[in-house]
Amino acid sequence: MKSDTALLGGSFNPVHIGHLHLIHDAYSLASIKRVVLIPALLSNFKRSSHPLAFEQRVKLIELAIADYRDIFPSDDVEIEISLVEKERGGISYTSDTIRYFLPLYGKQDKINFIIGDDLVENLDKWHEYPFLRDHVRFLCFQREGAAVRYPEDADIVFFNNQKVVSSSSSVRDGVLDMLSARVRRYVEDNGLYRA
Repeated sequence: MKSDTALLGGSFNPVHIGHLHLIHDAYSLASIKRVVLIPALLSNFKRSSHPLAFEQRVKLIELAIADYRDIFPSDDVEIEISLVEKERGGISYTSDTIRYFLPLYGKQDKINFIIGDDLVENLDKWHEYPFLRDHVRFLCFQREGAAVRYPEDADIVFFNNQKVVSSSSSVRDGVLDMLSARVRRYVEDNGLYRA
């Protein structure tokens, strides 16, 4: 049995239009009806970076969800924010988050986890990869182009979506046109991500 719920984790530092298009693609191409956004307290892959405070990143995600409804008004997808990684504290490992959600979706065979193709090549280097391989169906969407390598033992579904050029690092460098309207207004009003 396949779940119509998918998880989307990340630092969301900040959330940008590319994240919103990932949700839309999951809904329109993968028949996902519910997306749970999971901001990391401290990403294992970005330990050296200094993200915006967790509460501000959550605020930006709330604004982005409101923008999503304006950008994709016909999408009937439920979007939630989970604070599980803040409540758990410490480094955010995907394997810990999957363990948290497994009992919630106990009747499903695997949990859907949304990733971009920029992550799939090193998937087998993720913390506790064997556990992830057994319990996660990775929904892989194009961000940079076709992956040159990926672990063949992973359950990965590739989608031929339209690529949207956007990245949190570009926003942090001052490219604010990658933000949705409400998020950009909040960023500008509060002087965030000044290059």
